[in-house]
Amino acid sequence: SVPQGYKLRAKGDDFLWISYEFPQASQGFFIYSYPYTGKQALTVEALTEARNRFAARIPGPSEGSYMITADVYEPDLRTFRLEGRLWVELRGFWDVKNDFMGGPFVSYTTVDTTTQRVFTIDCYVYSPKNHKRNYMRELEHLLYLISVPDKTPADE
Repeated sequence: SVPQGYKLRAKGDDFLWISYEFPQASQGFFIYSYPYTGKQALTVEALTEARNRFAARIPGPSEGSYMITADVYEPDLRTFRLEGRLWVELRGFWDVKNDFMGGPFVSYTTVDTTTQRVFTIDCYVYSPKNHKRNYMRELEHLLYLISVPDKTPADE
């Protein structure tokens, strides 16, 4: 389930993009998954590469523009446990390739050991005239709404 006011923007087998649009701001998140290839899949470099692959599916405002991870600063990586599950937090900035937009992002990644897939929820804010902290905190709370089943439907 998704909080009220958010709208589905794109959907695929391995990708889902949802956003909430305000007159002067945008809050959004995208969820994606891909095969787990080992511990190296949870490094800053690997997570940034995966993020850029999926973020490119989010179009920018002009022809040929799309979201990317800003390379001015390397994103910060932190690991933590929530309800017994290991998560990796990646926090940084995003830009739009071929346009002039950007803002903060935070992504939360875990490995679903049942399906051997990496699962990421990536939250971003665009608000050029307003403070972004409260928008980001609202999105970060989505992490506490996520539940990853221990078994696939085929196991039951």
